[in-house]
Amino acid sequence: MNKFKVFQLLTAVVLAFGVQMSALAHTHLEMTSPKEGETVSSPTVMMLTFGGEVRLVRVEVKGNAGPVDIGFTPVAAAQARFHMPMPFLAAGQYVVTWTAIGEDGHSVSDEFSFTVDPSAPAAVMDHGDSHSHGASGESHSHDDHAH
Repeated sequence: MNKFKVFQLLTAVVLAFGVQMSALAHTHLEMTSPKEGETVSSPTVMMLTFGGEVRLVRVEVKGNAGPVDIGFTPVAAAQARFHMPMPFLAAGQYVVTWTAIGEDGHSVSDEFSFTVDPSAPAAVMDHGDSHSHGASGESHSHDDHAH
């Protein structure tokens, strides 16, 4: 193979890989509330923020006592942020498992966990630009007791 053919082949591979990675990058979960590993009082709302618009097709919450019914129904319209009302959660560790379908039609699944401790502060939700990492100053608590 001559150098030009090798260059063309490598360019094609890099471009194909870059396009695939770009599609996957927008489907990943960027931020949650409660955050991964965070200890909070029972959250009244759970928020999932993705890197791009997705259809959220599954969200399951499991605690020490088993599955928690959060009343989730799959979402037909693609969006980047999802807010879900949460029932009262007893003290303990919870695992949230989710599945989303990205713009490219591929599904992505993952999980995160948090701990509920009645004496812990409320989860803080950042409604600012997800790329600003909370610099917008628009964070606030969703604890029923904090008014």
